[in-house]
Amino acid sequence: MKKNRNYLLFVTPGLILYTIFAVIPVFYVIFLSFTDWSGLGEINFVGIKNFVTLFTDSRFAPTFFNAIKNNIKYLIIVWAIITPYQYLIAFLLYIKVPCRKFIQFMIFMPFVISSTIVAFFGMLIFNPNFGAANSILKALGMATNSWFGNPEIAFFLLVLIIIWASSGPGIMILYSNFLNVSADVIEASRIDGCTTWQMFFRILFPMSLPSCASVITMSTIWALGIFDLPFMLTSGTGGVNGTLDFANMVFYRYTFGSGLSGKSDMGFGASICIVVFVFLLAVTFVLNRTLAKFDYEN
Repeated sequence: MKKNRNYLLFVTPGLILYTIFAVIPVFYVIFLSFTDWSGLGEINFVGIKNFVTLFTDSRFAPTFFNAIKNNIKYLIIVWAIITPYQYLIAFLLYIKVPCRKFIQFMIFMPFVISSTIVAFFGMLIFNPNFGAANSILKALGMATNSWFGNPEIAFFLLVLIIIWASSGPGIMILYSNFLNVSADVIEASRIDGCTTWQMFFRILFPMSLPSCASVITMSTIWALGIFDLPFMLTSGTGGVNGTLDFANMVFYRYTFGSGLSGKSDMGFGASICIVVFVFLLAVTFVLNRTLAKFDYEN
């Protein structure tokens, strides 16, 4: 019996730390969501007032729902565009296309630098005053663009930067999965007359679906929690007409930026956290149930 409980000696320290730094803060945020508190002074209980304001206030509700809409739009792009792109690049690396070393460098380079530097590169290219894109257009005698100041293309430009900056981990996972496919299976498929693309669709793709499920899950969580790049590219404003506004940016502005009441409002910010957390929980639950069929054990 004593032997069977030895694992508690290893689990307990981690469980205590997890409880202190993860579980207790969650319950504390739930408590704060029912209060009015600036971060200093007395905490005043206000019931569900913060949630009513969140969904009905004419100044805030449109901003919040627009941010959630942008999160969902980006999430759809992750599923429909970014994941297939990661598959394509991983496969090109697997079949050893020419210049694959350069491709690997360009894909994984932004993964080892900070998002601040990535955003800086984006501004160097798309700044309307001194950016490289407008300089090239001027040299060609073409009309310049405001880029991130243009609501019709700003979201598309953000997606391009994100694809370059954050596709590396998913590509690496899929590429590693391709390498783990038995060489005997690949050789047998070639003997049977499989073309390169037939090998992908009939062997590599089906055998990589569990890894694909993991990539989609991680990308989904990241998409719903996106903050750093759009924040730095728009200086936290969310862009023209809220084109690049996301839920976490709204949380930051209205919690610490005096956006609603003229002061920091931890209680209102906590209510935003709770709503976003529930939304994230619902999306990941449905996603996990959908992707469970791709597990190796199934």
